Amino acid sequence: MGLFCYNAHRQIRKSENNDLNSGDRTVLPAETEVIRIYEVYVDIYFIENVMMDALLLILVALLLKEKIRWWRLVTASLAGGAGAVLILVSGIRFGVIYVLSVLFLDATMVLICIYHPKNRIPFRRPVLGVIYLHGMMSAYGKLMECVIRLVGAYSAQTIVTVVITGIVAILVVYRNMAGCRNIYDVTLSENGEDIVIRALFDTGNLLCDPVSGKPVSVMEETAEIRQWMTKYPQKYRVIPYRSVGNEHGILEGIVVERMMIQREEGEIVKREAVVALYKGKLSRDGTFQMILNHKLISA
Repeated sequence: MGLFCYNAHRQIRKSENNDLNSGDRTVLPAETEVIRIYEVYVDIYFIENVMMDALLLILVALLLKEKIRWWRLVTASLAGGAGAVLILVSGIRFGVIYVLSVLFLDATMVLICIYHPKNRIPFRRPVLGVIYLHGMMSAYGKLMECVIRLVGAYSAQTIVTVVITGIVAILVVYRNMAGCRNIYDVTLSENGEDIVIRALFDTGNLLCDPVSGKPVSVMEETAEIRQWMTKYPQKYRVIPYRSVGNEHGILEGIVVERMMIQREEGEIVKREAVVALYKGKLSRDGTFQMILNHKLISA
């Protein structure tokens, strides 16, 4: 266990005996200057930063609607703890260099958590992640300060950790309950023409193209998609399906050049995607016009 002491203790007392009005010598109150001792154990400091970073990064991932990959979370937390120790040991206090070092460390942790080699990450996502992280760090510090005043420093760390863990648990439950009805903007492209629609991600859509074996999404039939089927007959497909009350059914379909699913986590692009056409409305209120196959996002 290493001890890192970055400040010294000094106490100076000054007494002056002087009375300007009467000439009598009196003793004035002593002037005292005190510089406090700060002892920082590097290993404990590292562990505390890793634990706090892990909790806050989970919250950031949930706020960004990002899938939590635990090995990335652990890596980012360890990097955050190591970076915090390096900043402390380097002796950097306040100023431009300190601010830039902290921002760089926070951005590194966020990128480790949300980076995915298959998906392009919009620039605003890591920026939002850093903003969320700093906001929650500030809230964590304020909460610690309040709890310390109420119950003392001995129990404050445990109480604040339990509170933040409770918040994380609530968000996880909420995300799991709301995750079954995710709606995304989807762009279908064919030979320079685009169709933009709203799509529901449905884990119950298990349709597959019998020819290529690719997952099939179902969309409401429109004049534009019908024109594509007429213009590109070689991309025509027949999709068999089964449903309640209809043991065997057939849907017309088409293979589109590109399907782009716009998510907050980044774009998902599928080439030669298969789409089946449904004659009617998929949602009563018109919220969505397509039901995505679960393999397009889960895979």
